[in-house]
Amino acid sequence: MADSTNLPISYLWDELLKVSIFFQRPVIQRQFVTVVITTLLAWAISRWIWFQLRQRYPQLNIDENCNQRLEWKQYSLALIHYLSTPTVILGAVSIVTLLFEQGGWFAGYLTDSLNIIGSFWFYRLFVGSLFTFLPIPFVKRVRLLFLGPLFCIYAICRILSWFFNLRELAQVNVLNLFGEPILLKSLFISILGLYFWNIGVFLFENLLLTIFQNQGFQNSRIRQVVSLLLRYFLIGLGTVIIFGYVGVSPTAVAAISGGLSVGLGFGLKEVISNFVSGIWLLFEGALKPGDIIKINGDISKVMRLGVRATTVQVVKDNSEEIIPNQIFFTQNVSTLTGSNNLVFLSLVVGADYDCSPPKVIEVLLSVAHDHPQVLETPPPSAFALNFGDSSIDYELKFCIADPLMFKVVTSELICAVWQAFTDHGIEIPYPQRDLRIRSDSLKLSSTP
Repeated sequence: MADSTNLPISYLWDELLKVSIFFQRPVIQRQFVTVVITTLLAWAISRWIWFQLRQRYPQLNIDENCNQRLEWKQYSLALIHYLSTPTVILGAVSIVTLLFEQGGWFAGYLTDSLNIIGSFWFYRLFVGSLFTFLPIPFVKRVRLLFLGPLFCIYAICRILSWFFNLRELAQVNVLNLFGEPILLKSLFISILGLYFWNIGVFLFENLLLTIFQNQGFQNSRIRQVVSLLLRYFLIGLGTVIIFGYVGVSPTAVAAISGGLSVGLGFGLKEVISNFVSGIWLLFEGALKPGDIIKINGDISKVMRLGVRATTVQVVKDNSEEIIPNQIFFTQNVSTLTGSNNLVFLSLVVGADYDCSPPKVIEVLLSVAHDHPQVLETPPPSAFALNFGDSSIDYELKFCIADPLMFKVVTSELICAVWQAFTDHGIEIPYPQRDLRIRSDSLKLSSTP
């Protein structure tokens, strides 16, 4: 039901017109131009000072890709770096504000801007304090995706409060959806609430995975399943809470859900299929990161198992392929690391008929036993396969523990077999053909 205090959209345009007229006053323009110029100059000066210090004292440089917590000395340097810019800006704007007041100029907005800059100083202090117990890359993600946008929204709201009555502005009726008014406040909370909730879930998931890894929890499949279920549960819970808070009616939700169900049924069939396949793969445990598989005729390594697609690294050219998860249920996929990492390989070679088969088999086994990559258990074996046209064919079967080394090991064994055959006088014959020409088949005809 529409609230009697709801304001029409025309109220927003009227307020914007008033603000534009207000900004035409020289006393207002003077203050805002002064704040902007002073802030930019102070920022440039602080950056220049810090650059000069780092050039002179290289120990001030901190590896921002370090995945460890900072020591106290490094933390102190990071804190100084984080507080140098807001401190210089705060000092510069304070001096300008004092000059305005001594000159008898109105400095009300300069004073208000000092409050925002002071809040910025405490914001940087809080971010710097996170380095004491969190890795640098994680703190950078938190600052970029969560804390930074949160402070920007706070600063924008403080600035808007100078010109607007935010309580009245929040009651502006932007549009009507299925007979229900959608207020500017509801729109604002829905968009920003969903963003910050999803980012918070993402950061929490990363932190949880980091904790699992640091605690020695090595089962990557269980880690991924737990984080995946927790992520979508929290996202769904947050969506329900936010829409319930802003007062979206069940009628609107049902209508939107009905429209989405039609779209999902027709346009997003493949997406849903991949999503369900990804969930099933994670629960079943048929694939996990690090597995070596054969798909589309190529040997590949599973790098990342996602809900929609799986990323594999192709061994032959080191490229990465993104494979939709449903492919693993509709095509034959061979895994070389299912129950174990053992790979059985074979090498076929021919030896001359003059060579004793037991001797050839002994040489082949000796070559296999001498190779460091060939496993002793199960032991290698050699067989005489068949009588060929020009040689007796033999097969050397062996096992290795690394599926990615099969080409290297096979190549080295071929070279070793050739050298061993040469040392023992075993010849690898060329194919031979005997051509017999019958003299009586050639008939000469006399010329008339």
